[in-house]
Amino acid sequence: MSRRATLLEPDSADLTLLQDRQVAVLGFGPIASGHALNLRDSGVDVRVGVLAESRAAVRAEVEGLLVVAPEDAVRQADIVVVPTDDSTDPATLQQLLETGLETGDLVLVTGGDPVHGGEVTVPEGVDLVVLQTIGGPERLRTEYLDGRGVPCLVAVETDASRVAWPVLTAYCQALGALRSGALVTSAAELTEASRYADTAVHEAVQRLVEDGFDRLVERGTAEEVAYLVTLHELKDRIDTAWAAGFGTEQVPDHDAAELSSRRAVARAAHPIEQVGRRVRALMSWIR
Repeated sequence: MSRRATLLEPDSADLTLLQDRQVAVLGFGPIASGHALNLRDSGVDVRVGVLAESRAAVRAEVEGLLVVAPEDAVRQADIVVVPTDDSTDPATLQQLLETGLETGDLVLVTGGDPVHGGEVTVPEGVDLVVLQTIGGPERLRTEYLDGRGVPCLVAVETDASRVAWPVLTAYCQALGALRSGALVTSAAELTEASRYADTAVHEAVQRLVEDGFDRLVERGTAEEVAYLVTLHELKDRIDTAWAAGFGTEQVPDHDAAELSSRRAVARAAHPIEQVGRRVRALMSWIR
């Protein structure tokens, strides 16, 4: 039984929920910097938790951001952002959270895997949420600066304060994500779906390409030609599908010719086409 993901209602975002809250972004890697800069430009009180002698500290200071030691950042903040881009040291992260957080604080993790796997946990009385942006970390900043935003996947795993959803919605607004849309999920769904796709789709496609290449070469096809018609051609087709869907290519030509209209052809296509149109509508860079 298929179901649609729920979208957060843009009109429900209340940025005043962030006015009296201090946000600490741990690290200043690709994901962390996008969060910190977008929040800063939306009027949020944000600081970057990195070591003073690090290159990350220099880059954050050049951007005009307040830089403090990670332990001080966690202790001072009401919202702590934990990026999944190697900005933070996993060996010390959990200790920082255990010793620096207070009841009513909120921890936001930028991916579901560390939460679902138990690598990131929070003390009793602290909210734990997930926000994973779609489209790559660099696009998070550039779309914001262009007056748009990247969509995101959001989840509330622990709602000790009973206001985790309103605060997360306000955070999405400050990040620019609600300009496109925020899809509700869970850390378990996001992680397990990603793992399944890695095995059943991505790794399987790699094996198919490698097998096709090997068989063509064995049949006497030049290696360069075999590469071009397998991997290179696949890349072109995926680029087209990413931007516009597989379309009528999923309906054999002789079947499509017998259908009465383009709408009938669309109905005959795989359900992923319908979903793809809805999801792509959230992505301003391919509209």
